[in-house]
Amino acid sequence: MLQRHKLISFCIGLVFLIVLQKFATPQPIFRFLLPAFLLYALAVFFYNRWYLKQIQKYSIWASLRVMLLLAAAFGLFLIIPTEGFRGLYLVITVGLISVGEIMLGKEGENILLNETLIIAFGLFLSFSAFYQYMPAFGVVYAVGIFVSATLLARSFYELIPQTGYYKLVGSVALGLFSSEIFWALNFLPFHFSVQGVFLFNIFYLSLILNYYHQFHNLNLKKIQFHLLLITVCSFVVLLFTPWNIIQ
Repeated sequence: MLQRHKLISFCIGLVFLIVLQKFATPQPIFRFLLPAFLLYALAVFFYNRWYLKQIQKYSIWASLRVMLLLAAAFGLFLIIPTEGFRGLYLVITVGLISVGEIMLGKEGENILLNETLIIAFGLFLSFSAFYQYMPAFGVVYAVGIFVSATLLARSFYELIPQTGYYKLVGSVALGLFSSEIFWALNFLPFHFSVQGVFLFNIFYLSLILNYYHQFHNLNLKKIQFHLLLITVCSFVVLLFTPWNIIQ
C-alpha cells in the first residue's frame, strides 16, 4: 500500500504540472485554468479520503491541509510573471506536492508544523499579491485569509489533547486576527512580498504560542524566543526593502 501510494503521490504532483502547463501556455486563461484546477483538486481530495480510510487514519483536517497546499501552489503560480519562471516553479512544485502526499497521515509535530508554515507562506503571499494587482476585491481576500488561517490552525491543532470546541475557538480567533493584520498591512507602502512575510511572521508567532498554551506549557522564555525570532526576520526584510513616499 505504501509503495503504491508513493507512486500515486508522484503522479499527483506530475498531474498538477501538466494541468497548469496545459491551460497556462503561453498565458494563463483563467476561465479554463480555474475549472481544470478545481476538478484536479476534487479528484485528489477523494483519493486522499480513500487512502486515509484504508490506513485507518482518516481525518477531514488532514484532507483539507492537502487542499490548502494545492491552493497555495496554485496561487503562487498565478503571480509569477514570466513563462520561464512558471515552468521552473512547476518543476519544483511537483516535488513539494509529492512529498506532501507521501506524508499524508503522518502525525509528527515537526512534519505538521513545517507543512503548515509552507502552506501559510504560499497563501499569504498570494493574497497579498492579489490585493496589490486587483485591490477592488479586498474584502474577498480578507475573507480568504480568515478561512485559510482558520483551517490551517485547526488542522495543526488536531492532535492536541483538547476538545474540538476549544481548538476551533482558538483557530477562529487566529483566523480573525490574521485577516485584521492583512487589512492593516495593505495601508503600508510596501511590496506585496514584504506584506506577505510580515503576515506570515505574525501568524507563526500566534500559531506557536497558542499551541504551547493549549498544551499548558507556555512560559516567558518561549514567548521571548519566538518574539525575538520574528522580530529579527522582520527587521532583515525591512532592511532590504525600499521605502516609497505615498503621494
